[in-house]
Amino acid sequence: MRNWVILVVLFLFLGGCFSSQKRQFPQNVDYPYGYQTSVIHADKIQNMYDKWKSLYLRSCNGMYRVCMTDTNRSISEGIGYGMLLSAYFGEQGGFDSLFAFYKSKRTSKSHNLMAWDVTCVGITDSGSATDGDIDVAFALIVAHCQWGEDYLAEADSILTILKDDYFIDTCGSGIYVMKPGGHWGGCDRTDISYYVPAYFLVFAEATGDAFWNDVADDAYAILNNGADAATGLVPDWQSWDGVPGGTAVDWPLINYYRYDASRTPWRMALDYIWNGDSNAQSWCFKISDFANSIGAANIVDGYELDGTPQDTARWNNSPFVGGFAVGGMSHSQAMVDSFASRLLYLDGTGEDDQYFNLCLRCLYVLVLTGNFWEPDGITDSNKLD
Repeated sequence: MRNWVILVVLFLFLGGCFSSQKRQFPQNVDYPYGYQTSVIHADKIQNMYDKWKSLYLRSCNGMYRVCMTDTNRSISEGIGYGMLLSAYFGEQGGFDSLFAFYKSKRTSKSHNLMAWDVTCVGITDSGSATDGDIDVAFALIVAHCQWGEDYLAEADSILTILKDDYFIDTCGSGIYVMKPGGHWGGCDRTDISYYVPAYFLVFAEATGDAFWNDVADDAYAILNNGADAATGLVPDWQSWDGVPGGTAVDWPLINYYRYDASRTPWRMALDYIWNGDSNAQSWCFKISDFANSIGAANIVDGYELDGTPQDTARWNNSPFVGGFAVGGMSHSQAMVDSFASRLLYLDGTGEDDQYFNLCLRCLYVLVLTGNFWEPDGITDSNKLD
């Protein structure tokens, strides 16, 4: 019975994917900058994505949600990952259904964005998590480039809220600092893995608002404030001026390179491979050089900022191997191929398929193979008002 239910879910999820679209998967584009890999073939990527759908896609009141390893739970981060994946794989029905779920969980505490921690039938925490909202807004722009329709207007509504309620510029030197949630954080604690300069430049193009160009530039100031001078490693959390863990006194936050920070090379590398940004290239080269000196099979899931393995680190897994692989697109062909091969190995073990690990592995292999393309077709005639 369970297999039958999964097949029905996948069939319905695919329902809109036969609409006319501009870019069918796989694209395998050549990015303007950096190295990419050919060791991961399109059938392997498709198999990863199909596995992700079978494990973490769930029906909910006529919509679909991305569940966590605890299948009762969904978070806005996961909806963002799911919308990115369905947009790049060209599955419009699934994309629309996930976005419907996102909209069904909006709350006043989250400034009319999605509550970050929910179940199918309820809301566990009505606050927001900005990284999920940023991914959703970007996925909507990718969807516009795939299918047209009203996705740009939906992106604009999210970006307006983020601009008005989630960024502050009073911390120092006029730098725009992102709140990790609409009702907390900012100067005293922010998460560098939430900053995606390449997305912000796309937001500026889509909206015609130079604010997002400034946010993209300022992301590198915050990144460099927190990065170790030798290794490039950044903490999960920091204050705007680089204090690891932040300066808030109410509860401690992780002050070393752990699961949130493991996404940062992916977030920053996009600005190099798409745009050739020298700030992205410099930091990604430094952090990938550190990882390459260890070797893909020896990477663990946590480091002190000086590169010492963290006391509780024990797993060689996709968030860390894959994050360094994408960062390595600034480094060398040999590194990209070595780390990409390790991702394939991890996918084949069956032991690295937890929610976070598999979501990121799917996204990372899209980037590594030229299938996480930069949105285009956002012309002057269809910019948002």
